[in-house]
Amino acid sequence: MPLIWGHWMGKHLRTARHKALMAALKAARESAGITQRELARRLDRAHSFVGKIESGERQLNVLEFCEYADALGTDATVLIREVLKARG
Repeated sequence: MPLIWGHWMGKHLRTARHKALMAALKAARESAGITQRELARRLDRAHSFVGKIESGERQLNVLEFCEYADALGTDATVLIREVLKARG
């Protein structure tokens, strides 16, 4: 059965790992002392982009995730390890 984009996405939103990703990104931003607006500026995005990521309304692809980590001044592998600890 082929993957249907919307179907695949729906299964991964709000899972334990998705929640862990949202929490890790927000914690990294707050630990760096960066506001959502400042992070959005660093990413050259609208400030709502960061809010949607942190609330789970929008997901990041791998390249966006790496850019996000770079903008936070953190190692993407550290963030992903936090996500991988979560089950489901």
